This record gives sequence, structure tokens and C-alpha cells, in this order.
Amino acid sequence: MSWKVRRMVEHITVRPAVPSEAEVIASMWDQTSRWLKDLGSDQWQYPADMEKISRDVKQGTAYVAHRYDRYFGTITLDGFADPEFWTADDATEDALYAHRIITLPSARGHGIGSALLDWASQKAYEAGKRWLRVDVWKTNKELHRYYEQHGFKLVRTVDLPHRRSGALYQRIAGTTLGRGPQVTRLENPVHDMNGNPITEGYGGRTNPT
Repeated sequence: MSWKVRRMVEHITVRPAVPSEAEVIASMWDQTSRWLKDLGSDQWQYPADMEKISRDVKQGTAYVAHRYDRYFGTITLDGFADPEFWTADDATEDALYAHRIITLPSARGHGIGSALLDWASQKAYEAGKRWLRVDVWKTNKELHRYYEQHGFKLVRTVDLPHRRSGALYQRIAGTTLGRGPQVTRLENPVHDMNGNPITEGYGGRTNPT
């Protein structure tokens, strides 16, 4: 990564995606899928689900991480507890759930994922939740270690033959590690006449996560 891009990654904006960015999120998925394949992983070896992505964008739960016109990652955060994984005994209403967490391969090594997890953890805390939860690809042991190194504890692994994910992790809401770039949070960004978000120079909330 060039010196200029490294400087850009020092401070990112996280905001709700707009409809035109559903394809951007799908592209992030596809790039990450190819990267995982090159590593020998079987994770995400199928096309991005545009219907789900568009739905999440419309509902305002899909977010993008970027600086100016360069994207670095994405995360979806909502209250949906997958019933095949989480049960009533888990007090599902006490958590927010992170899905489709992606750092572009070209931006790896700069703490983007850590910053997104801190951002999500803080969102969960502000929503009055006790936990931030994720379900993780069962065979990706390196990813399991990543979450454990970022303060997540394994709840259990649900091994369903028709599901590749199922390693369930949670972290106390409000926990932040501060290992990633500074994040400007824009919950309701200003838009131009074409519906595109105006993010630079806008006085959004900044968290040193």
C-alpha cells in the first residue's frame, strides 16, 4: 500500500450505505472471496447475495467504511439473531449482531476490522445491549483466533450440515480496543442533489477507535 493510502487509512468514515453502494458491497464480498480462495479457504466461495445486501441497505443496517472516494470495508449491524444459531436461552434481545464484516484485501494490516468491531461494540452499548455477537465460519480457525484476540469469547459451535458458519462469539458491548484508525461516525449523512452522501467536511461524531 502506498504512503498516500496509508495516510488515508489513519482516519476513516463509517456511515450507512446508500442504494447505489449495494454493488460496492457485493464487489467487496467478491474480492474477499477470491482472496480467501487464494489462501486455500472454503469461506464465502459463492456469489454475494444482492437481494440480502439491498435489503440491508434499504433498512439502514449496512454500513461502509471509507475515506473520500476509497472504500476500505463494510459491516452490517442489526438485532437479527439467526434462530438456527441463537436461542431464547441466549437472551437474544440483549445483543446486536454483526454480519458480513469485510476488510478489503488491499486495506488489510491497518486495523480496519478492529475499528469496525469497536464501532459496532459502541453502537451495541448505546442501544442498551449487553453483547456484540457474531457467527463465524466454522473451518476458519485463523478467523476464530482473530476474534479471540479482539476480546470475543466462544459461546459454542453449532454444527449444522447445511450451514458453513456456526462458531458463535460474543464480546461485552462497549468494549473498545483502539487498535484501528480513528473513526468518524455519520448516522445521518447529508446528501447532494443526486442522493450521494456528503461526508468530507461534515461535522460528524468522531471516536478514537
